Order: sequence, then structure tokens, then C-alpha cells
Amino acid sequence: MTPAASPALHARTVALDYGPDALEFDGSPTVLFDRPGLTLVGWGTALLVPASEAAAALAAIPCDDEVGTLGSGPVALGALPFHDTFGDHLVVPRFTMGTSRDADGVTRRWATAVGPADLVLPGTGELFDAVIWQYGTAPATRATPEATVADLSTQMTAVGYARMVEAAVALMREPGATLRKVVLSRPIEVRLRGRLPLSDVLRRLRAGEPNCTIFSMPVPEGSFFGASPELLIARHGTRVSSHPLAGTVPRGDTARADADAQRGLAGSAKNRAEHRYVVEDIAATLGPFCAELAVPREPSVVAFRSVAHLGTRIEGRLQCPDAVGVLELLQRLHPTPAVGGTPRADALAFIATHEAGERGHWAGPVGWVGAGGDGEWMIGIRSAQLDPEVGTLVLRAGGGVVADSDPDAEAAEADVKLATVLDAVLPGASVQLR
Repeated sequence: MTPAASPALHARTVALDYGPDALEFDGSPTVLFDRPGLTLVGWGTALLVPASEAAAALAAIPCDDEVGTLGSGPVALGALPFHDTFGDHLVVPRFTMGTSRDADGVTRRWATAVGPADLVLPGTGELFDAVIWQYGTAPATRATPEATVADLSTQMTAVGYARMVEAAVALMREPGATLRKVVLSRPIEVRLRGRLPLSDVLRRLRAGEPNCTIFSMPVPEGSFFGASPELLIARHGTRVSSHPLAGTVPRGDTARADADAQRGLAGSAKNRAEHRYVVEDIAATLGPFCAELAVPREPSVVAFRSVAHLGTRIEGRLQCPDAVGVLELLQRLHPTPAVGGTPRADALAFIATHEAGERGHWAGPVGWVGAGGDGEWMIGIRSAQLDPEVGTLVLRAGGGVVADSDPDAEAAEADVKLATVLDAVLPGASVQLR
């Protein structure tokens, strides 16, 4: 559906004095994007638009926006596939509830309605009622039996993954080799026994990873959801930012072991080289658009529940914000060496011939865009895809491989990442991986 063929729409955004916690819904919303400081929850579909045309489609929707803050007004949200990223669609929800929290702890809430131009949009009271209605019975008052694992299978075992890493390392060590880094992954598929309430899983993800972005987006095969730690690109007016993560170590079981692990990561030549490729690539891509671009010379250690990464926060000021929106920046950046490799063409060719199965939406962009070109896009890792119709859950995880990578260590790292996501979705299920 192109903007020219789309129905004429209009929108209204009103402030809400109060509202429910963003994740305390009874069922699952159409879309969810929940990071520290900003939450967008949407229900229904006012418009389904190709990602490449989303900015123009949003700009064509007149909006009475009494809030005027980041994320208010009509927005388009979605998960885009790793390959052929802009061949997919984004959702403009019929109703969206937004919540923002600034650095001073001030909270703002709003609701946006989008509908046909020939129909009257609901007022503040009606919009508030519409939002509240979506929440139904409070989750605390209902008992839902937990789904369990009926079967777990994989197209590539940990041993097979180690052999794939060996092949990549051997190629990079050949005289005249051009490939310097490639990100490799492997999938697992879980057949479920019983229904998996996605709303419960999303609350569990937020409790377990409070510093990540919790997301749930519709895809053709069901729902793509997760807790992403990695910001691909954000545009807020004239400001742009990216926070790549590359280089990983499992957290230690004790305070001393954890401190030793993180110290080792910070000093690891292999991990620092892997991380540097990513930072240099992002800086080179953003640089031509920026009047200023701050790129720290040294990475920092960013710790999450089960692993720690090397991270670098890159921040810039655009020369001309009206000339470039977040989706154009996304298109130029993806896939970064954090999820593909470098050189990009060489890495993608190796992935295509060696990985098991298609990546689908794993490691693709997940996020939102507004009518003015602002928006935020995470990398869809620490994720899973749920097909409730057939009762299957598909997960994928991996890591960056460079010339001095150890295949067994890389396989162990991938297993830790798979186990972390699987246990967050189905507590205790990671024993099935052993």
C-alpha cells in the first residue's frame, strides 16, 4: 500500500493526567516499544505502510497534537527483517498510548488516535476510556498456567557452530584475505506444550533487563519480541546517537569472578578489535551528515544480566535535520559490523553460505518513526519469534568472529545468549540445551 493509495487519515493527540503501567495489559497489544524513558503501546491498525514510505505517509496525516513531545502524534512501529530490510511494512496504530520520563523524573502521558478523515476522532475522555479498555483484567488477578517445552530442535548444534567459526577464522587467516569480521549465529526451535501468554513474558523481560528496550511487533509468522540492549540509531531533532555493542564475555558467578571477567573484556585485544570495526563503520556513515560527531576513543564495559559487552556511545549534531530522517540513517547503517561484519559484502556472503536457516527478523531493526523524521531503532537481538497458531518459538544467537577467535569459546558464548533468552521466556527451560 503506497501513500497515494492509502485512505485519507487524520490524528489527534491528547494529554492524559494518569494511566496504567505500560506493561500491565491483560492481552497483547499490536505493537510495543518500551525503553527507559519512553514507552509506546499501540492497538489496532490505522495504516500498514512500506518502511521506505513510512516517513512520507506520516507527514501526510494532519494531527491536532496538544502534547508536542518526542513520540507524540502519529507514529509507525515495527520489526524489519535482517535482509531486504526496507521490503517490509510498519504499523501506524489506531490507538497509541505514550509515556515519557525525563532526566528530572517528570512523567508525561498521552494518547493518540488515528482514523479516517471523514470520521470524528474521539476526545480526551473517550481516548482515555479506549486506552483503559485495552487493559482488561489486571494481570495480578488472573492465574495463567505456564507453557512448557514439548520438544527442542536445532538445524545447527554447538559443535556445528564451532566448525562454522573455524571455517571463518581459517578464511580470515589466508594470505590476501579481505574478510576481517563476520557475525555468525545459530537457531533453535521450541515446540510448546500449552499457550504462552506473551504479556507475561514481556513483563518478565522488563523485570530481568530493566536497562534494555522491551519490544513486541507483529510479523507474518506471529510476534517478534525481545529485550534489545543495542541502539542502532536515534534521531531527536538535530541530535543523533548510536550505542553499538561488540565484544562479549559471560558474567561471573561471584562478585570477584564477575569483576575479573569484565576486566578481562576491557583488556582483550580480540574484543577491542571486534568492537573497533563497528565504531569506525558507524562513525564513517554518520560523519557526512553531522556538523559535530563525538566518538569516544576508548570503549566502556556495559553489563547486563548474563553477559557484559564493550560499548561506545556515539553522539552527533546534524548539519540539516530536515534533510535526513531516522529511516534514511537506518538504511545507510544496517547491517553494521555488530550484526553483519566487515567488509559488509564479504561478511554477508559468508553468512549466506554457512549459517543454518534464514535470520528472518533476528538482528534486524526494531523501533518507531514519527512524522517529522524523529525515531529510535534498536537491533533485534536477545529476541524470539512466537507463532501461537502452531505453538512454536524460534530463537537465534551468535557473536562476532575475527581472525584470532576461539571456536569453542564462541560456541559457548552463543549458548549463554540462547539460554538467557530461553529462560526469560520459559523459566528453567535452558536445561533442554545441555
